[in-house]
Amino acid sequence: MIYLCGDTHGSAELHKITNKAFLSRNFTREDYVVVLGDFGLFFSDTPNERIARERLGRLPYTLLFIDGNHENFDLLYGLPTEEKFGGKVGVGGENLFWLRRGEIYEIDGRNFLAFGGAFSIDRAWRRLNVSYWGAEIPSQNELNFALSNLARFKSAGGKIDAVLSHTAPTFLMSALSDLFLGGGAIYDPTTDMLGRIFELAKPEKWYFGHFHADRKISAHGCEFHLCYDEILKF
Repeated sequence: MIYLCGDTHGSAELHKITNKAFLSRNFTREDYVVVLGDFGLFFSDTPNERIARERLGRLPYTLLFIDGNHENFDLLYGLPTEEKFGGKVGVGGENLFWLRRGEIYEIDGRNFLAFGGAFSIDRAWRRLNVSYWGAEIPSQNELNFALSNLARFKSAGGKIDAVLSHTAPTFLMSALSDLFLGGGAIYDPTTDMLGRIFELAKPEKWYFGHFHADRKISAHGCEFHLCYDEILKF
C-alpha cells in the first residue's frame, strides 16, 4: 500500500503517521508512507532530531518524503544517495528516503514524478542559511532535469500515475485563494515550474501539501489532492 499525507514539520506533527491507530494496520517495509514536503526532521540536526530519526527506523513501513520549503537543504544535499525505485534518493535511514526533484520512481507498481520545493512566505521572520535556504525554490537546472527525464520516460511509453509536489501549479491557485495568509498570494516561481511539468506529464492524479488543509480539486482533467491531516491511500 501507498499512503500520502501533508506536512509533518519535524516532531511537531509526526504523530499523524506514528500514532497507535495508524500503526495498528499490518504494515511491512513493502508499505510506503509519503510526506508531501516540510518533513522537517533534517532541519537543525540537533540531538532531539537525531533521536527522532532513529525512532523512525523502528517503524514497520518505509517512510518517503519530498522536500518542502521548511527544510535545511545543506543537510538534505549532504545525505548519501543511492539508486532506489528506479531513481536517485537521499538516504536518511534504513527505511527513510528523500525523493529528489525531477526523479521518476516506480513504487508498488505505480510511477510517480517528484518535484518538491516552494517559497517561504514567512521569510521576514527567518534568516538565510539559518532558518530558510535559497534552495527551497527549485533551480532552472532542476526543472530542466525534470522535463528531460519526463520526456525520455514518456517517449519510452511510460505513464505517470501521479505527481508529488509541495505546492501546486499556478492555474490551481484561484481554487486555493481562501487559504492564503493575508488574503493574497505571494508569487512563487515554483508554481510556474509545476505548470510546465503538468503540461508534459498530464497525470490523472496529483498530490501536494503546503497549504495546511485537506481538499480535492478537479481541474484540467486531473484529480488534485491537497493533503494535511487526512492520510490518503493511493
